[in-house]
Amino acid sequence: MSSPEYSGTQPAFTLSALTVPESIHSPDAADFIGMAVVRNTVEAEQRGASTEVFTAEELLPTWKDENTPLVGFVAKVGGRVVARGNVALPVGAGECWAAVSVLPEYRNRGIGSALYERLEQVARSEGRMTVQNQTSFAADALSGATHAAPTGFGAVPAELTSTRFLHGHGFSLEQVGRLSGLSLPVDPQAFSALLADAEAAADGYRTVSWQGRTPEDWLQGIALVRTRMSTDAPNAGIEQTEDVWTADRVRAMDDRWESSPRTRLTTIAVDDGTGQIAGFTELDVPPEPHRPVEQIDTLVLRDHRGHRLGMLMKLTNIRELGDRFPDHVLIETMNAEENRHMLDVNEAVGFVPLSYAARWKKVIGRE
Repeated sequence: MSSPEYSGTQPAFTLSALTVPESIHSPDAADFIGMAVVRNTVEAEQRGASTEVFTAEELLPTWKDENTPLVGFVAKVGGRVVARGNVALPVGAGECWAAVSVLPEYRNRGIGSALYERLEQVARSEGRMTVQNQTSFAADALSGATHAAPTGFGAVPAELTSTRFLHGHGFSLEQVGRLSGLSLPVDPQAFSALLADAEAAADGYRTVSWQGRTPEDWLQGIALVRTRMSTDAPNAGIEQTEDVWTADRVRAMDDRWESSPRTRLTTIAVDDGTGQIAGFTELDVPPEPHRPVEQIDTLVLRDHRGHRLGMLMKLTNIRELGDRFPDHVLIETMNAEENRHMLDVNEAVGFVPLSYAARWKKVIGRE
């Protein structure tokens, strides 16, 4: 359903609810594809890189997750999608995540604000008390005035379009993250030495790796570490309700991702004494070798920390990536700036900073 036209001195724009198509080849997929183009264009601008992050086909499975429903809108000028807004509504949570992107040539005419107002209306109607957001920015944007993160680690440029927009709509900065990159292939001698050291420190543990679906034997363990991932990662002032996973939910996620052209590589650390999972790490591999592989989650359960399992799992998964997808040239990973332990692991492997991300929060209601 479209809204009335918004007009002024600039060409009028309309807002419409985003249709989520059955497939990217469906007749009603045009707006979804346009949304993905806007998302990638703005993300590349913010990060200072031109690589496509996720295609429309790769994004589609996320929009079909019943545990984190997404509601979206698009803004059009002359039939062209020029902006998008969406809000993720985790089931059973008091918080939600909103995102607004407007193509550069269509800014400063009220499109972003109109989209955000729609998203906040959705959040309020769903009983959410907090709206949260993450935006990216290039490292060289930090040369001017900045706002420091309340964690004491990292800052966000004061004059960024996203900073001014979010401050203008009542958001507060809560955390800064770092996007790091590892060029592939890594030096084999240095890699082997790091892996040997990690294996020696991880006495009593072994690794298991797989591509694609989670093996039945590990469904319960993966459900546990995914649940713990929702609360054990550093979140600063960002609100994160425990996101409970079950074996059936892991299966459902695997079902959705089988329709994606991307491939998941997973490595777990197993406690030899109990046979239980002590930690996991994942890589999300695009089909084209020139596009970056995304390091997704990495977690070591608290009772198993101190054995260099994070290093062991990451190195093992990178080795798996080289064996299975030898032509890929870059891995990217995001970590909170205050997560010094994981940054130390990444830097030892060879990751270097590429860009940064700011995480924001706005309280819109109370219980």
